[in-house]
Amino acid sequence: MFRMDPANDAPLFHVGWEQDKLFRMSPDVVTSLLREQVPVLDFVDWRVTSIEFGQASSTMPLNPQSTNQHFTHQAAMFVLSADYTGGTALASLLGGWPVVGVHPVTSPESVSLWLLKTELKYLRPSVGDLTVTAVIDADKRRRVQQRFLAGKPVIETITMEFRNGETVVAEASATYFARQSTALRAEGLDAERVNSLYELKLTSSAELIAGVRARETGGLFEDPYARAMAGQHGVALATRFCQRSPQLGGMVAARTRHLDTVVENFVEAGGRHIVNVGVGWDMRAFRLPLPEGTTFYELDFPTTLRERRQRLDEQGVANPPGVERIETPIDVRTMPLAKTLEGIVPSDKPLLVIWEGMNMYFQEDEVRDILAGIRPLLAHPESLLWLDLVERDAIVNADQQPPSVREFMRGMQILGEPFTFGTDHPQRFLLDNGLSWLESVSSEAYFQDAGDPVYSIYRFCVAASAPLHHRDVPQTFRPTRVDGPARNPAPHVGFEGARNGAKNGFTAIDSALAGQS
Repeated sequence: MFRMDPANDAPLFHVGWEQDKLFRMSPDVVTSLLREQVPVLDFVDWRVTSIEFGQASSTMPLNPQSTNQHFTHQAAMFVLSADYTGGTALASLLGGWPVVGVHPVTSPESVSLWLLKTELKYLRPSVGDLTVTAVIDADKRRRVQQRFLAGKPVIETITMEFRNGETVVAEASATYFARQSTALRAEGLDAERVNSLYELKLTSSAELIAGVRARETGGLFEDPYARAMAGQHGVALATRFCQRSPQLGGMVAARTRHLDTVVENFVEAGGRHIVNVGVGWDMRAFRLPLPEGTTFYELDFPTTLRERRQRLDEQGVANPPGVERIETPIDVRTMPLAKTLEGIVPSDKPLLVIWEGMNMYFQEDEVRDILAGIRPLLAHPESLLWLDLVERDAIVNADQQPPSVREFMRGMQILGEPFTFGTDHPQRFLLDNGLSWLESVSSEAYFQDAGDPVYSIYRFCVAASAPLHHRDVPQTFRPTRVDGPARNPAPHVGFEGARNGAKNGFTAIDSALAGQS
């Protein structure tokens, strides 16, 4: 473990270079992080040897792993070394800001950095340790900082030299793209103006969760579509994430089981209209036993909906008989849900609104704004909201948590998917946002024998409109019972109702609504 000073407690570039090179841009730290994220670098024993402001050097040893049939450095090793050496030099100019996929990221304020192209000229075979040096000219350094500070894209070409000792063996130039990650976001629904990196992030998130479901199907739930929807990239992403944060699989499995149950209970009680906010590659409309007349309103960013449509067509997946799906493009950050769905969803029928796996990546003010946009959709007394929440203390005080929680949080930061929002009091938070809390089930409820505190920080909540009294509990809501097939036998009841007097595996509704009657 190393020290990583929070980069964004101070304004941009207010972290001095002397401080920055001790932690974020320490050669040992950068080497360790890159080897962790790019296993081939560890395999060939590549390392960063020095970092100064606007320049970096690395060494690729001459060893069996890095060489070709002539025992000289394989050509791809030159490009690999150039990529990460030049990128390190560029990152050194962005004082204190973490690079997504390299440094632990604890807030939306981060750098997205990609290699665009490289040109390499070989002068002679490399027959010794390969030293790569990248230097950014002084005039370019100022331009990079000015453009980055303004939130504009940085596209810069960096020259590099490759040596065996004093002998120059190759020369290269590499062109990079860098930008503040938040500046990549699209505003509004113009799909043609979406940055390709932002589109990749949205698609990758959907692929990742489908890949995790593909790993977990057959235990707490069944999803025969998950692997095909995830594709090769999604399966690889899920493998990478679950290796780094192994509890992720169980957390996704538990939430899938809980939400499946809520959906099934809703339709059994007569509900027929389900709004899925951020549908991604969710397949509940296809895999759950739904009665005729059920309508799914699938909301997501337009590029995600387009890709979803394409994958469904490629797999030959058709709507189940009697089930309708209505796609609705949305940017949840800028478009209130109720207004977006005006005239699309019925106002005189119960709605189940699903907001799954999203709010923990938002800021609190954004979460409150989105909930304000959801609230009018719950006007019908039988309408429900399902959402998942992470404990705030585990996010803001990760270093003070048990080791497994600490490592899980760091893993999500390293992988570029940090949790940024949470609440330690779901009932109070929902009430503050004009909602009444019905239940809060911890993912640990599904894993009695796991003994891992990570599962206790992740909760699944059901809410309705406020004020709500005991006699007004929606008939579409049933308390969750945790039983049936699970990864571990005899799961215990680890949710709020149990702490408030639940019996026989059911949430005690009167306790869940204490103080509101």
